[in-house]
Parts: sequence; structure tokens; C-alpha cells
Amino acid sequence: MVKHADAPYRLYLRGKTYHAYFSFRTVGGQRIQLRETTGATDRRKAEQYCLKRISELQQKAERKEKGELEDMTVDAAFGRYFEESGRYQSKPNNLLTRLSQISSVLGCNYLSEITEERLSDYVNMRSKTVKAGTLNRELAIISAVVNMARDKWKVKTVYVKIRKFMMREPSENVKYLKTWNDAQNIINAAPDHIKPIIYTALYTGLRLGNILNLKWSDIDFGNSCITVLVKDRGTLGGKVFTVPMIDSLRRIIEVQPKTNEFVFTYKGRPIQSIKTAWRNLFKRSGLPYINFHTLRHTAATWILKKTKNLKITKEILGHANIATTLKYAHILDDEKRQALKDVFEETK
Repeated sequence: MVKHADAPYRLYLRGKTYHAYFSFRTVGGQRIQLRETTGATDRRKAEQYCLKRISELQQKAERKEKGELEDMTVDAAFGRYFEESGRYQSKPNNLLTRLSQISSVLGCNYLSEITEERLSDYVNMRSKTVKAGTLNRELAIISAVVNMARDKWKVKTVYVKIRKFMMREPSENVKYLKTWNDAQNIINAAPDHIKPIIYTALYTGLRLGNILNLKWSDIDFGNSCITVLVKDRGTLGGKVFTVPMIDSLRRIIEVQPKTNEFVFTYKGRPIQSIKTAWRNLFKRSGLPYINFHTLRHTAATWILKKTKNLKITKEILGHANIATTLKYAHILDDEKRQALKDVFEETK
């Protein structure tokens, strides 16, 4: 340990790693006291860490005394964003992977270093290896973190319109099952524990993550509805969304074994992934492969085709913006064509 009583830090070992206890006053008289690991097993490196850390703490205190906003590291910001918002998304592990990827490419130590120039470099670099859609989702994450840091955490950021760097995406070619017979063929070929999951996707339009995370507490049999937490850019941690439960789905859910708090289980355990079972389904049956998300597209398309109502479709699917629902509007082309004929053929 450092022997002097007035030394700003003391080192001590925990196992093979040096930890530090800091105790000193800043130039402005503020008392700083904290304990943390240096992450070093070598004493010299631990001492270098302490000297650097003291300098950082002094600068932080000086900025605070001057009324300046505190800086935050990118890693700390990404971690806090995940804790406060990301963990509630349907696929939190995917977000963790994206945050790690963004951090490694962005090359910033602090949020205040995310400038237009840095973002321009990021876009140029990532656009060489990923599609526009992937890049845009990454930029949306950066934007969400920076906005939260500025507006909620009150830390130092540079104001940049991050979304102006987003790239134009090609129009989405929405794939969906054409008939119920197509869906029934898939259901018939599926393992027994996957069948109710497929039915739930078709009858509600819910995403796979939401379905697998369904708990019995989310099912309101009295009012025949299902409540889930869905991601929403405008709501911290996502928004509560309720979808009606038709009788056919109700009967399917009622007979699921109540072995734990989750609705869909396999051998008594919650189903965390159906990736392998889903692929094997098509390999064994010889049916043309579709991804599971196609079932959500199918539900949306069928609902819109039957109701001719974009607003109803939007509400059932839980879209935050009608623009998302509009990608299904192409299925109304025949109806629009007929409407034009009905109006104008009478004028001939």
C-alpha cells in the first residue's frame, strides 16, 4: 500500500488484482472518496491507472463546479441505455450485439466525440459491408442513446441530426402466405410444441419474441385479450400493447400445460428459441422455406385484405406509425382498380 497518510489513493490486492481506494479533495474543495478495481495485476500498471483516474476525477469535478455538463463514455452510455430500455425489447441479445458492433466501429471514447465528421466516417465504413437497412438501424440506435443522454441523463453531447445520415432503402418486398391451406401445410408438418406458436403468430400478428415471452399473467381470459410489451421509440422501455384473442386461439392457449409462468414450453421448460425446429420443419417436409416473420406479414396482409381498413390493421399489429402499415397497401391494388372503373367507366 501507499504509506503516506495524505496520499490520494491506496492500493490493495483482492486475489491477484489491485484495487484502489481514492480519498482526496479537488482544487475547489470537493471531497472525493470511492473504491474501484484497477483491473491490473501489475503494481506499476495499477499505480498508472490511479494517477490517470485521479486526473479524470479532478477534471470532472472542475467541470461540475463550473456548471459544465458531465461527459460520459460511449461504453457507459451504451450499457446504461441497455439497462434502461434495451433489456425490455423482444430480442435484447441482438441489441447487445449491435451495441458492441457500433462501439467497435464508431471509435469514440466519449459521447461528446460523436460529431458529424465521426458519423460520416462511420457511414462510409459500414456502408461497404452492410445493407442500408442494417446501417439505418444502427444509426437509429446511436440517435436513441445520444438523445437519452442529452435529454434524460443531462450529460455532454454534440447536437447532430443523426437521422440525416440514414441511407435510402429499397422498397420492402413483403412476403406472405397466399392461402390458409399454405399455412395449414406448415402447421401440419410442425412438431407438436411448435404448432400453437404458429397459430398464435397467425391469429395475432405478434412477433416471435413476444410470443415466446408470453406469460400466463399476460393472458386475460375474462376479456379475451393478450397484453405484451412492444418496442416503441417514443416510450422508454417500450409500450404496453393489447391484442384481442379470438376463440380459436383461446382454445389453443387454454390447453397449454401450466408447468411454469410461461405459456409455451417444451418438456416443462420455457421455449427460448425455435430456430432449429423451424428449419428442420421445412427440411423434413420439403415445403418451400419461409422465415417465421412471414407469419406476421401474413396476418397483416390477410387482415387488410379482409377489412380494407389500414387503421384497423395498424391497431391490431401494434404499429406505432401508419407508414409501417402502408407497406401492405399494395394488396388493395385490385380494389383500387375496381373503384376507378366504377367511377370513370360510367362517364364513357
